[in-house]
Amino acid sequence: MPTPPSLHTLATMYVIHHAHLMDLASRATVHPTPGEHRFCAAGPTCGVSDFQVWMHTLPPGAQTPVQQHAGSFAALVLAGSGKLLINGGPLRFQSPCTLVVPPNSDFQLVNNAAVPLLVVSVFTAEPTAG
Repeated sequence: MPTPPSLHTLATMYVIHHAHLMDLASRATVHPTPGEHRFCAAGPTCGVSDFQVWMHTLPPGAQTPVQQHAGSFAALVLAGSGKLLINGGPLRFQSPCTLVVPPNSDFQLVNNAAVPLLVVSVFTAEPTAG
């Protein structure tokens, strides 16, 4: 059986297995909320420099930190429902849907459902101070 790809060889791969990335994330990331899981599916660790793709699972009742990106932010909501807190008010959403946040906007995702919220987010610029 071949050994898992190293970080050096991921940049030349067309298929990146999430199990390897989740293993790296579990060793490197401390999550403030029990049951929260997230990992970078495509980004600097994989040799991608012009955008990032993240998988994020928020357990019921959890929320992301307030964040802001210099570029646009989009999130595909694959499962669950919640609130997008932006511009002083909540926008409710339910899967399947896409959330789009303009550049330089403070925002936060909140899981207000009884099931996990599964989101795939894509952005072109690193988060800035929120």
